Amino acid sequence: MSPYRVAPLGLAFVASATRAAGHDVRFLDLPQSRAGHRRFRRLLTEWPADFLALGIRNLDNSDFHGFESYLDEPAALVETARRVRPDLKVIAGGPAATVSPQLVLERVRPDHIVLGEGEESLPQLIADLRDGRPVPPVVTAGSAPFRVRDTAALPPPRLHEWVPDLRPYLRGDAGYPLQTKRGCPLKCTYCTYGRIEGSRYRFLDPRAVADEVEGARARGVNDFEFVDSTFNLPAGHAIEVLAHLRARRLTANYVGTGLNPSRLPSELLEPMSDIGFRSVILTAESASDTMLASYRKTYRRDALFAAADRLDAHGMIALWVFLLGGPGETEATVEETLAFIEQRVRSPHAVYITSGIRIYDGSPIADDAAAGVFAKEDLRRRAELPGLEFFYSHATPPDWLEARLRSFRATHPHVMLSCEGHHTATRLALRVMNHLPFRKPYWQYIPTLNRLRRLLPGTH
Repeated sequence: MSPYRVAPLGLAFVASATRAAGHDVRFLDLPQSRAGHRRFRRLLTEWPADFLALGIRNLDNSDFHGFESYLDEPAALVETARRVRPDLKVIAGGPAATVSPQLVLERVRPDHIVLGEGEESLPQLIADLRDGRPVPPVVTAGSAPFRVRDTAALPPPRLHEWVPDLRPYLRGDAGYPLQTKRGCPLKCTYCTYGRIEGSRYRFLDPRAVADEVEGARARGVNDFEFVDSTFNLPAGHAIEVLAHLRARRLTANYVGTGLNPSRLPSELLEPMSDIGFRSVILTAESASDTMLASYRKTYRRDALFAAADRLDAHGMIALWVFLLGGPGETEATVEETLAFIEQRVRSPHAVYITSGIRIYDGSPIADDAAAGVFAKEDLRRRAELPGLEFFYSHATPPDWLEARLRSFRATHPHVMLSCEGHHTATRLALRVMNHLPFRKPYWQYIPTLNRLRRLLPGTH
């Protein structure tokens, strides 16, 4: 829900596959009101379902300064379901459950958790439970999360059918989510994609992607968001997807998230522009060669300058995402990144900076922390969050880094800090914008949001 609602694409994939396996499936959006909770209880009472499958996207907002858990609402839904239907079997899945199954078991209290992809594993789990076979609380493929090998043969998600009223999702900055592949062979230090989706690419059929767009367009959707780990890697598959969209004349307002700055050839950017891409989200993470090597990135600082030039040449604006405070960060490397922003990333482009790394299970940085690679001063915990670790380089501790970034943002109004993105004033402004005809992407209004926050006490 924060900072805007995200349509449940993963759950739609699993629902479609479970229906194709012969089950009667109903799809319920997360209740957000008393009326919604009443509908949830009524459905449980009137429809004698055997299983409740719950998809959990994120564990938390990963922010050290403004931490917020996202497990309370799923836990409340499970508690309600158990009161209404004590016999109902609850199965949890999704990225959050795959990354930290024990935490989800403790906080949400499902009967079972499925690790990895659920299109094949959920129907199999249901069959095992119905046949009385013993099933552990955490269900895996051997010792690993489940993976769908032949992703091209998956039933299409048809999210536009499962969620007939998409307006609440499209009021915010998010678009209709599209996935073109799964898996990521990159080994970025902080990332859990390898745990969630595996370390090799598995491609979806480009024609199925175009079918999904066509179905959503028929229902009036005009805003789409490619949600692959990196949309432009490999470039050849992305170009093939774009070719199918262009052949069907499916022009719309498209956004690519998580673009890797090292691979933005004209052969990719030109068809992107032709079908309606006007903005992208570029995950640069740092403009210091030292830190890019530390994060195990496949590019260096010069690639960021080249990416900025190519985007400008094709008339696309970008939200540049940076992550400061990781292993090896120093005051000098912070200044390298800030200097790049000052020199090359100017409005109408925008910048989003996260400080510190939330250490998630299954990420390379979690493995390094468990192996004792880091100094004790690098690992931080908040007193009210026992067991949750964050990484801040001892050379750039949280208080110093936050103060430096706030000082920089004060003279660069197109910059937003992650902790400010969760601020009450920001959420209120986004809520108002959701009901007014503002053109997406909303991050182009970061300067206006920053000016509004400065008018409020205690928000500097």
